[in-house]
Order: sequence, then C-alpha cells, then structure tokens
Amino acid sequence: MNPYTLTLLRHGDIDHAGRLIGLTDLPLTERGQAQLARSWQRVCELAPVTAMASSPLLRCREFAVQHALHGSLTLQVDPRFAEIDFGDWDGQPKAELEAAHPDWREQLARGELTPPGGESYEQFRTRVLAGLADWMTVARGSHRLLVTHGGVITVLLAELLGANFSVAKLMTVQRGGFVQLSMLEGHPAYLLRLESTCGD
Repeated sequence: MNPYTLTLLRHGDIDHAGRLIGLTDLPLTERGQAQLARSWQRVCELAPVTAMASSPLLRCREFAVQHALHGSLTLQVDPRFAEIDFGDWDGQPKAELEAAHPDWREQLARGELTPPGGESYEQFRTRVLAGLADWMTVARGSHRLLVTHGGVITVLLAELLGANFSVAKLMTVQRGGFVQLSMLEGHPAYLLRLESTCGD
C-alpha cells in the first residue's frame, strides 16, 4: 500500500452555552462555519482531498456533505465517528458538574471517566478504531479527511502515534482546526502538522 495523508478536521464553533456536549446535536455557529471554510481552504492548498468520512452529528455532517458533493468525493458518514456519549451528563452545565464532581475534568483527561448512562473510554476507543479500520478498507487516494470531534481525534492520535491518552490529550486540536498524519500500513504514523483555524 502506498503512503497517504490522514487529516483529522475538528468541527467548528457551536453554541454550547457552557454545557457539556457529546451526542447533543447542535449546528455550527456562523463563526464555526467560517472556521471550517478557512481550514478547508488551507487543507486543499496542502494537497487535494481524495476521500472523506464524517461523524453523523450536524456540526460535522453538514459541512462534510456540502464539500463532498462540491468536490465529487466519496463520503462515508459513520456513527462510530460521533463524539463520546456522556449519558446523563450530556447537555448539563459544566459549572453544575464541577460542583457535584470536582474531579470530572481530570478523569476525562486521563480517559478514566464513565458518566452515568454513558460510554467508558474503552467502549469509545473500540468503536472509533473499528470505524477507522473499516473506512480505511474502502477509502482511496493519497489524502483522506475525517470531519469529527475533539474526543475522537484524541483517541486516534493516541492509537496512531502510540501515545498514552493523557499525552494525546495535550495535543489539543482547536475547534475548526486540524491535524495531519503520514500513514503507511505496517509502520507507525508520524505527525505532519497541527494547525488552528487560519486567522481565527
């Protein structure tokens, strides 16, 4: 198999109003749309996209469908690329969670948080990696782009770079930003670039 570039593009800004957002389906704000437009232009300047995949959540899917159609690209929308399921905590104000569970942020950063009714890190990791493996069997070309969420990107960075989840968490991809990896089957991935949205 020839080497290829994998771009992990995080969705842009959403109106979360201080709430914890996982599977809650929110659209992009105007700022979020502008962030993704700038990042898409930058990504395409680096190399033409040859295949796309996306989370089914609105903040990823609408953008992915629009650009896949415009570029006549194959698009795979896969629920396994959705953000982690925070269960009963999804949509709750972060300030209230902070008061009731002071260490929840630290647990989340270490991959040790399982919210009531939600996914464990291992469940989340398993579905994300299965989604990537299946997509790679059908994706073609030298530049494959996934439109997804911060949690999904952290899982993939940890796995593909052979890093601990807490270490991968430090390589934060800002909303609307992207990270690129050079991929070759049977070899470790290596980091090409990590960029915030241009001019944001």
